[in-house]
Amino acid sequence: MNKDDIRLNKAKRDAIKKSWRDITLKTPTQKDELLNDAVSKFRELEQSVWDNVINPVVCSNFPQDDMKILKKYSNGGGYGQRSFAQYDNCFYFKPSFEDRSETQYCWNYNRDDMTALYYNDLMSKGVNPNLYYEFEGKDNNPHYYQHDENLQTAIDDLKVAKYTGNKSYNHYHNDDINESDIGNLGGHYLLVPQGSCHSRVMMINSESDYEQLRAFNRSKTNMHNAQKDIFKEKIQLINDMNAVVDQAKFLSEVRKYWVDLDQCVNFDADEIGTAVSIISDDTKQRLLDSAKLRQAQRDIVAVVKTPKEKVLA
Repeated sequence: MNKDDIRLNKAKRDAIKKSWRDITLKTPTQKDELLNDAVSKFRELEQSVWDNVINPVVCSNFPQDDMKILKKYSNGGGYGQRSFAQYDNCFYFKPSFEDRSETQYCWNYNRDDMTALYYNDLMSKGVNPNLYYEFEGKDNNPHYYQHDENLQTAIDDLKVAKYTGNKSYNHYHNDDINESDIGNLGGHYLLVPQGSCHSRVMMINSESDYEQLRAFNRSKTNMHNAQKDIFKEKIQLINDMNAVVDQAKFLSEVRKYWVDLDQCVNFDADEIGTAVSIISDDTKQRLLDSAKLRQAQRDIVAVVKTPKEKVLA
């Protein structure tokens, strides 16, 4: 039997779709490089803006020696306790030279920060860092909750202390942080008067400093958008192939658009036949381009091989 003519049943179609999805998500594209660039720019500004703007402006408003005295006489922030100063890395600034509202600038990480900053690490752990973008605006299903649990576990296992969502590892609260903890928290903390960050709005008098702050927030947004662009590109490829597989009656019809199929998936032949499916030229080109990209990856790193998945009859 010619395995080019394997008849596709539901099990085979589902397996092909799953394999294609896994391969597509793991294949780096130019969009992945753009995310890497965006992460590098964010990392650069995260440190330079802290050094050039945050540290001098906050220390000017709240001299650290004075804050240390207040911290010394604090005994916690709970009920019945006194707290006069705390470490924080969330600040509000307002420009003095133009009419703008105060804006928040944070040096901790939320969920979206983590999936962008550690995108490759999370992919290597076999979880989907694009999960929240994929289900954005959709009703969650049981599969979502399982994937969400897996992703949250993988993020927690990275043990990034600046991630505010990891309650099991990051047991720090602003009232509980001491000077000896700052190194474990990435170094980006300063002493400020006790209270919410919004209660400590500080004025920015330098236009250059203000532009640096705005550049920092833009770099974080650009990083998030770069990850979204990866998802948009790859979900388009996934949907393209799903349409091909749904139309196809035989494996030969899929192979026309997944030209390296045999290097990614194994099949057991059982039935043969012939048929022709029709897809748009744009869809065909996207699928063929993705195969060329994977082949280029194989040529560059010959030792890296995509494991084949067994498709049962």
